[in-house]
Amino acid sequence: MAAAAVAVTLGHMYPVFLRFRGGKGVSTTTGVLFALDPWLAAGAVATWLIIAFFFRYSSLAALVAAAFAPLFAFLLYGMSRFALEEAVGVTAIALLIAWRHRTNIRNLLAGTEGRIGGGTGFP
Repeated sequence: MAAAAVAVTLGHMYPVFLRFRGGKGVSTTTGVLFALDPWLAAGAVATWLIIAFFFRYSSLAALVAAAFAPLFAFLLYGMSRFALEEAVGVTAIALLIAWRHRTNIRNLLAGTEGRIGGGTGFP
């Protein structure tokens, strides 16, 4: 199941019909997490909402939620065999999201990333 989750996310991040550009990796990841476990998805969505509300950066919220998803998987399941496979899959997806958002990371560090509701940089 974890391999399928990674494949689905990768396919949506680099869609063939859009010449491997564009894609909706974060929203697909949300759906994948709900399929794996609703509590895992709820933790990631709550993380996204909190970061987005306080910092108003969608890309930052996505990166933080992706980074916390493997931690949530570990907290929910410990080190059982199923949980280990799931955690590896969720970690792979988190790394894919970080790779796909590398330009956004540069923009965040430079203070030029667009904010939710408009504007860039810190007030």
